[in-house]
Order: sequence, then structure tokens, then C-alpha cells
Amino acid sequence: MSNIFERLAKVSRSTVERVHGKDVTIFPIISKDPNAPRRLSTSEASYISSACFFENTLIENDAKAQPLTGMGRLANRALQIQASIRLVDGMPLKPGFFLRREEDGAIFSISRFDPDGLGTVLAILATEQTLPEA
Repeated sequence: MSNIFERLAKVSRSTVERVHGKDVTIFPIISKDPNAPRRLSTSEASYISSACFFENTLIENDAKAQPLTGMGRLANRALQIQASIRLVDGMPLKPGFFLRREEDGAIFSISRFDPDGLGTVLAILATEQTLPEA
């Protein structure tokens, strides 16, 4: 029974990715020293994948659920950007890597992600201004 649900999940995700997915380029970084500024890796090449982008528009619900410090609720909080990123066999994907959406050139860094076991990961993204130097 679970095998049927796994196949259905895989088919539906690939369909959503084909219809709504955007081409992205993933840029590995050098992660030798956690205190050093992030730099693009010279030993690992960037690669193309696809991703479906989502924004959490339920800020009011999140604000009620999260404990806050100080007076009142958190105001002017940015929307959380998530992406379902297709994994490419043999290519690395780690938190801290940069991601460029090819459609509009927007640059993001991967804050954290959760693999689903079906060939994609759901990643939390942070908006970046530019790619760092290599």
C-alpha cells in the first residue's frame, strides 16, 4: 500500500515540477572554515537543476504560533521562501550553497533543507544580492 502512495507522490511532484519548475543553477561553496567568508568552490563545478518556488503567505498564523520578545507581534517580517529542488545524481547539495533562478537572475542561498526520499529536497532559501567571489 505504501508503495502505491510513494509512486503517486513521485508522479505528482514530477508533474508539478514540469509545469511550475524553474531552471536553476546551483553553485557549491568552499566550507573549510565556518568563520571564513563564503566563497564559490573552484574544485566543484556549478550545475543545472530545476526547482518549484513557494512563499509562505500565512505570516499571521506563524506570528501567532511563534513566541516573541518585547512588546507585541513581529512587524514587517519577510515572507519565507521555500523551494522544492530536484536532486541531480552525483552532484552535491548542502546548506550554504548558492542557487540562481535563471528566469530572472534572482540569487538565493540554501539555509537548510529536508530530503523527501523521492529525488527532491524542500529547502529554505535566503535572498542574496550577488554571488561571492571564487
